[in-house]
Amino acid sequence: MTAEADPELKWSVRGDYEFTKKNEVAFIYWLCPLVGRCIKFSIAADHALTMGFIYNVTSYLTIGDNDIRMAVVKFDDEANALFELDDNNNKASLLSAINSISYTQSTVSSRKTMDALTYTTTLYLSIKGGRSDAGKVVIVIESGPSTNTPLTINKANDLRSSYGAEVFAIGIGSDLSKTNDELRGIANDPDSYYVEYIGGFINLCGIVPSILPKIDNETTATMLDGCDEWVEPTTAEITSTERMTEATISQTNEGLDVGAVVGILLSCLLILAILACVLYLLYKRKRRKDKKDQISPEDDIVKAVNEYNDTSLGEKRHMYKRDTSNISITPTKTMSEKDTMFTVYENLGERSVTSSIINVKIPI
Repeated sequence: MTAEADPELKWSVRGDYEFTKKNEVAFIYWLCPLVGRCIKFSIAADHALTMGFIYNVTSYLTIGDNDIRMAVVKFDDEANALFELDDNNNKASLLSAINSISYTQSTVSSRKTMDALTYTTTLYLSIKGGRSDAGKVVIVIESGPSTNTPLTINKANDLRSSYGAEVFAIGIGSDLSKTNDELRGIANDPDSYYVEYIGGFINLCGIVPSILPKIDNETTATMLDGCDEWVEPTTAEITSTERMTEATISQTNEGLDVGAVVGILLSCLLILAILACVLYLLYKRKRRKDKKDQISPEDDIVKAVNEYNDTSLGEKRHMYKRDTSNISITPTKTMSEKDTMFTVYENLGERSVTSSIINVKIPI
């Protein structure tokens, strides 16, 4: 498969200067960081596929001070050049530099594409090695929209107005599409020429034949062995997939509703069980307290006798009055004088006491 550029189409876009192979190419890329839904091994693989794409494109180009020079810019929350335009003036050096770019784990979720485009503007300055007689080509690779789409588009417009730059946008994955406003705003017109969309990073090597002649119209490439060419789903396939997705979502929601009801019922039962246990413990505690506070009449009689025994004996009979007003039990039967005397005498032994000394009543 050989891809060729459309000269008339490019002339209408490039404006006041002709297509030249003396270009300064800047690749700008962003990879999903190690947060949210991104998986570490997936990000490392995406990085390798991105570097493989840049390496394959470069391998077909003529690199040198009077030919094509290249820079690579990585961005997330901020942008930085992995190497600049004048760092590598031959193909061997450039390929080695690309091959040495290692994957670095990022924990920043911001996609500040606008900052990367602003940074790229500085790469074209003469103090950075920019050549005034060279064409400017910017290739933006992103798998998700930036944090500020209007500003991102404005920065792409700045590149076009300041340097007459050709800006290409390559969108990857389900967060973007060929009709995405940001991709279309970043890229020059027409979208059919300057916007590429593929389903995944694995498909990057499949667009090498398409991108290559847009950098150098004298160079073509065939599909590399082992590359997965992206085939955009048809409308019917998309509709079928959407229906399947809707059915899956509906089934999932139904399952979640049943699970939620069961969870609520179980929670209510648990709360009721805990409440019953607490009430039972409080009841048992009150019962123990009531039993402890209750004093039997027999105990009161014994206490009275003990108190009487502790009193000193004189020549006259000691008159001891036992106060029983604090007995809380309502008597239903009065002890006879004989019963009282017998009980007290039994506890006193040799001592004697009249019934007027102790007046105790016990319940039936």
